[in-house]
Amino acid sequence: MPDDPLTYHALGGIWLEIPVLSKSVSVVGVPLTAWGWDLSWLGGQAGYLEGTAFPTWSGNSALTAHAYTPDGLPGPFVHLADLRWGDQIILNAFGQQYIYEVRQVRSVRPTDLSVLRHEELPWLTLLTCSVFDPVSETYLRRVVVRAVLIEVH
Repeated sequence: MPDDPLTYHALGGIWLEIPVLSKSVSVVGVPLTAWGWDLSWLGGQAGYLEGTAFPTWSGNSALTAHAYTPDGLPGPFVHLADLRWGDQIILNAFGQQYIYEVRQVRSVRPTDLSVLRHEELPWLTLLTCSVFDPVSETYLRRVVVRAVLIEVH
């Protein structure tokens, strides 16, 4: 785990809810380094990928979590691919609820960074690994869920 992961508790806390999956998970910051994002330490949390729009701001905010943790247990996003058009995702931040609706669920190659492209409107992109290859000991695909902000309470 990094010495100082960017937690957002001091800012009032940020957590993600996916009601249809009965999932609630805290969000921490994942710093972008010269080598990319180190996700090995995330465990049962979701990580905001630095370099994308900060959660709740206009643009494309990317959050990631493990489908399976390093010890082989199901992670927070194990059933991410089960989401469908219209399912709600709730980002709780700064005393408000940001309600997003799913618009796209797809599978991409790990090198496809187009899903992180900038957006003018507030979008939330959830990412996790899929299709583990035991020979190379890597994941061959990523599940991507894209949702657009529809209301704030």
